[in-house]
Amino acid sequence: MKTEAWRVVLTGLSLTCITATALFLLVAVNPKDAATYGASPLVYAGGSAALAIAFNRASAWLAGRARIAFPVGAVASAERLDA
Repeated sequence: MKTEAWRVVLTGLSLTCITATALFLLVAVNPKDAATYGASPLVYAGGSAALAIAFNRASAWLAGRARIAFPVGAVASAERLDA
C-alpha cells in the first residue's frame, strides 16, 4: 500500500476511535443500569482515546515521511512517482 493510502486508513481509524470515545462517555454519564456497567464505559473510553491519539500520531508521522521523501519544491513526473 502506498503511504497516502495508509494515512487515510489511520485517519479513519482515529476518527472511529474518537466516535467510540464519545459513545462510551455518553454511556458512562447516562447508563441504563449503573450496577451492570460499573466503570467499564470509562475504561473503554480511555482505551479508545489512547488508540485515537496513537492512530492520529501514526498518520502524522507518515505525513512527515512523505514531506521528506517529496519536498514541496521538488518536481516529479508521474513515472517517477509510480516507481
